[in-house]
Amino acid sequence: MKKITKLVLPVAGIGKRLRPLTWRTPKALVPLNGDPLLGYVLREAKESGIEEVILVVSPNHEKYFKKYLSINSLKLEGLKIHFRFQEKPLGTGHAVLQAADLVKKDPFVVRYCDDLLSHDPPPLVSLIKLFHDYQAPILLLERVPRKFVPRYGVVGIKRSERRRFYQISEIVEKPKISEAPSNLTIVGGYALTPAILRNLKNLERGLASLNEDVLGITEAFQKELEAHGLIYGWEFGGRRLDCGTIKGFRNAEEILRQN
Repeated sequence: MKKITKLVLPVAGIGKRLRPLTWRTPKALVPLNGDPLLGYVLREAKESGIEEVILVVSPNHEKYFKKYLSINSLKLEGLKIHFRFQEKPLGTGHAVLQAADLVKKDPFVVRYCDDLLSHDPPPLVSLIKLFHDYQAPILLLERVPRKFVPRYGVVGIKRSERRRFYQISEIVEKPKISEAPSNLTIVGGYALTPAILRNLKNLERGLASLNEDVLGITEAFQKELEAHGLIYGWEFGGRRLDCGTIKGFRNAEEILRQN
């Protein structure tokens, strides 16, 4: 399988949980300690050998992203940036599907700007290396206190392949604490095969209606597992700052200010 050189960045969300910061600014462009959330992820992409970035944006926000890219063109030299559009907030899987014509039959990585990840080397470097070793989808995982598992997608583990690296047996979205298969939760990064895009396309064809958040990407992962495909998880050992809520954003701001 080919080397991973493409990053899909779904940034079309309206950022309800970050209001009032997102009333006039797209969530990914909200500044955190002097740099927008998008800037941190694009810097990680450059450090990880990514060559092409596909920004999946709302059509209403295109001008804001183009302005940011124009102002920061020197910092982003070496990255080829593409735009694709998500007209309505129909879910993370639907957003990734908008990049299918550019991803084609290549493996690719997905990152979300909500999660700022600190690790040496950068998380995408490790994720891509593991993908090249195993040639199967790999999800970034974080172990959380069990009381928090209802907030996340949670994985069940079939077996441990090596330290902090697991074969995944199931994925449960926001389970009750008593029904959670583990306390390993999916956070904002994946290395994926074209099979995941095929699963998303098939799921989209089967939708009776298009409602908000109707097509999540974890549904495509679950389909892959049901078809006896392999999916792995890497337990991220660095620091994760959840910037998806006002409380998390302010906490991240304070931590970054102190460092």
